[in-house]
Amino acid sequence: MSIADRVLDALKSAIRLETRVTSLANDVRDLAREVRDIDRRLVRIEAAIEFGTRGGFSPTSPPGAPAIEGRRK
Repeated sequence: MSIADRVLDALKSAIRLETRVTSLANDVRDLAREVRDIDRRLVRIEAAIEFGTRGGFSPTSPPGAPAIEGRRK
């Protein structure tokens, strides 16, 4: 195998590697978007659960906040 053949093989290998890296970078970007979306959904679920378990107001509600009847203490 001549030096020219080795250089061409190395260049081909580098091009294939660059294509794979680009593809993986795109996949990581897509996964990051999905994780942010899931995180936002989880925050909304946590807020809904907290709202439901606390009766809608935290124990440190500011003065003048409307009271909820039947609220657990």
